[in-house]
Amino acid sequence: MIRRIPSSRRTLELLETQELSPSVRRFVFRSVDGRAIDYLAGQWMKLYLPGGLERDYSIASAPVPEGHVGADRIELAITRVERGAGSAALFALTPGARVESLGPNGLFVREDRHRDVAALYVATGTGLAPLRAMLLDELARPETTPQVLLFGCRTEADLLYRGELEPLARTHARVRYVPTLSRPSESWAGRRGYVQAHLRELLAELGSAHVYVCGLSKMIDEVRRTLKEELGVDRRFVHTERYD
Repeated sequence: MIRRIPSSRRTLELLETQELSPSVRRFVFRSVDGRAIDYLAGQWMKLYLPGGLERDYSIASAPVPEGHVGADRIELAITRVERGAGSAALFALTPGARVESLGPNGLFVREDRHRDVAALYVATGTGLAPLRAMLLDELARPETTPQVLLFGCRTEADLLYRGELEPLARTHARVRYVPTLSRPSESWAGRRGYVQAHLRELLAELGSAHVYVCGLSKMIDEVRRTLKEELGVDRRFVHTERYD
């Protein structure tokens, strides 16, 4: 069963930001009251931004138990959208700025009863955020099932968290990081094409797996179709979240 966490309104303070790609920025917030932010990996928070704007963002960081350093913080990975009022307001914030929040919310989580089976995480763009949270949360647990992250973007410059994910895969034998580029440079030696082109191979290697998919609707529809029609994956093993 999914543990239900009451949604409550909190004031958050922006601690730091960092560029993850030419269009994506990492934001770290902490709760002003100092209390732990209790959430499940994969959930999202609503932010009340300047100008009366409200936007929902997936949490990119794994939960930290109460009483531990970082339990009062969350991390977001946000795309600067052209003519997007919400992202413009968020990108204009500087450390020390405060915003109201509501949450956590969302059912896109890895349930405890699914942890005895491997996980295949499939993301494009900032759809990586909740899947990164799930992966990091999984590695803090005693389970030993394989964890494969298939991440698609356009170019090498768009590989979010690359400096973290590549070493993570080298350090943990059960973790595999599989980036694929739709517009790679000639020097790119990795996988090419859209994420759905690599599902068959990865699932064949994993055998049974729960598949967690996050990104734009077009990608999710293609992945769901491939999983169902070409690979015969039971829909009970497919979990999705759209952000458009």
